[in-house]
Amino acid sequence: MSDTHRQVRQPLAIFYALFFSLVGCNAPYWGPYLQSLGFDYGAIGSAIAAFSLIRIVAPMLWAHWSRHFQTPLHMARIAGLLTAVCFSAIWWVDGFWPVVGVMLLYGFFWSAMLPQYEVLTMQAIANSLEDYSRIRLWGSVGFVITVALLGWLFEYISVQWLPVIMLVLMLGVVINSWRLTRISTGQAPTGDGAGSSIWKLSGRWPVMAFLLVNLLLQVSHGPLYTFFSIYLEENGYSSASVGLLWALGVIAEVILFWRMRWLLRWLSLRHWLLASLAMTALRWLLIAAFPQQVWVLLLAQVSHAFTFAMLHAVCIRYVPVLFAGNQGKGQALYSSAGFGLGGALGAWLSGYFWHLGGEQVFIGAAAVAILALIVAWQGMKIELE
Repeated sequence: MSDTHRQVRQPLAIFYALFFSLVGCNAPYWGPYLQSLGFDYGAIGSAIAAFSLIRIVAPMLWAHWSRHFQTPLHMARIAGLLTAVCFSAIWWVDGFWPVVGVMLLYGFFWSAMLPQYEVLTMQAIANSLEDYSRIRLWGSVGFVITVALLGWLFEYISVQWLPVIMLVLMLGVVINSWRLTRISTGQAPTGDGAGSSIWKLSGRWPVMAFLLVNLLLQVSHGPLYTFFSIYLEENGYSSASVGLLWALGVIAEVILFWRMRWLLRWLSLRHWLLASLAMTALRWLLIAAFPQQVWVLLLAQVSHAFTFAMLHAVCIRYVPVLFAGNQGKGQALYSSAGFGLGGALGAWLSGYFWHLGGEQVFIGAAAVAILALIVAWQGMKIELE
């Protein structure tokens, strides 16, 4: 790898490591943090759903506003700084609505960063999925280290220290953004597509199927991201064990990103999409049926390599094909439909139905994943190289 490529890819890899370390704080431990503040299950689900809702609107708004920024990187820098500033208000609020207000405020800016960096990364590597996987895997490394360390740390200190750790990581993202100077010069903002209207493209059936699949996929992940840690603790697992189970899934994710070139020789991207959606449904069924069987949970967590990593990598590759000439807006729409609307619905539905029992909620998640598989099978028949 040349020095120029290294100077571009290293800061991108560091961004993914820091950003997904934040996700490693948020996904497993924000629910227990809210629980430590006295929130009940319904309030936890509603708060996390509200945080996901802001991810519906924010990416599209930021993509629209991108014309006012010199480059996507300038926009990402401002969003990163405002994320940290807004999040720091978490120490000054108390009660459900004030806490949710802070979550919405910092989430609005936090949601702007990843779509911009995804586009910057794909531009830097000329849409190479293999190169993308080698950079993106550092996000998985950051996630797994953070989850494992926090699982151990929270055995000794209160989970209420979580916001301090998150703020430090946010400041790291801001500092690292100033190392990305080489890919900020001469690049058009992500909102300036020269192709067909984004809304006309969205009306095509393959595009609608793509967005619906990602929406359903994230709905099915709702119980995992909102209540999996609580579910494990209810079944007798310690905080350290919870952290290790989360970490195992992401270790599998890292391995998949690293060996993706080998896997792509076996099946096409479309077939990997279908196979991974089937594995997603199976994962939720295993978690629902065998929460006391450690080896089954280990198997379910290893499947995260396909239920997240493979699916995300395939979808990232679909974006420039389905949204030709509008890659930035397409990336934002992908994020809004899946991680935004799908994540919000998944979190809210999980909280609403959790009183029925975690097993029933994960069975429902499996049904949603099967529906996503049917939509993908019928609607996403585009084969990619």
